Amino acid sequence: MNQFKRATLEIIETRLGRPPAEVIHLTDQHTKAVQSWLPTRYPQAAHFDGLGVTAGSSGLEVSLLNLALGSDYPPGTDEATITAEIQAVKQFFAERDVPWYWWIGPNPRPSDVGKLLKQHGMGFDPPTLPAMAAPLPAIETPELNPAAEVWLADCIEDLQAASTIRRIAFNFPPGIALDYFESMAEDWLRGDPARLYMARLDGGPTAAIGALIIGYGLPGVYIMATLPEWGRRGLGKAILNRILSDAADQGHDMIALTAGTKGYPLYRQFGFEHVFDYTIYRPVEEDTFE
Repeated sequence: MNQFKRATLEIIETRLGRPPAEVIHLTDQHTKAVQSWLPTRYPQAAHFDGLGVTAGSSGLEVSLLNLALGSDYPPGTDEATITAEIQAVKQFFAERDVPWYWWIGPNPRPSDVGKLLKQHGMGFDPPTLPAMAAPLPAIETPELNPAAEVWLADCIEDLQAASTIRRIAFNFPPGIALDYFESMAEDWLRGDPARLYMARLDGGPTAAIGALIIGYGLPGVYIMATLPEWGRRGLGKAILNRILSDAADQGHDMIALTAGTKGYPLYRQFGFEHVFDYTIYRPVEEDTFE
């Protein structure tokens, strides 16, 4: 289980101004929309559309860039149909020859899909992944570093710097995703649906990135990354503050994200509430995982 505690339904409704079920639904649909879009922007990408699951594969040897998302089968769908689709998804990624994850959200159909996944060679890969949401405009803002400069990526050089930052900060395998952003330059420079932000201190080198991406009509925070040697100097805070401000200026009243262990405390400082968790599965050898 994840070490972080989810907000109560009362807190979600009070803080977000919406029924908790609506907040959870919007956050989940947004996340699936963006996470199915992101992998398919890469030149060697492929997509799978099933009855109850979608999948996107970048073709890169990074699990996070090859995802199956959700389990939303129509009521009454028989188990044979679901298991056949599980096998089809596994075959899709096997043909791509890449590592991958299957994210299961807060209200899967069928509710016991995790059991079916385990029966077909998938294992739970802990911890769970918190999904978070915050109201806009931001109601909480921590102290910011006045020396931090944030700007929108607007040239190939920015994208090249962003690829380096992401590769190092996310600890990608050597030689993988060297040109991640510049290979999708049009997507990242046109500003719709994705905006890429860069940050530095006192005119120094570019040291941090973050993205604002619209999906399912909702803005979300993505790809927050800082070079290790520039950590804990307020660059992530500066980027997140700019993202929230720009999303509010666009007329949005809520924003979503998924939070790793390192980012979770930062997001809480900006008023994000932990609304549910994704359970993550991946192909495993027998008896490797639960």
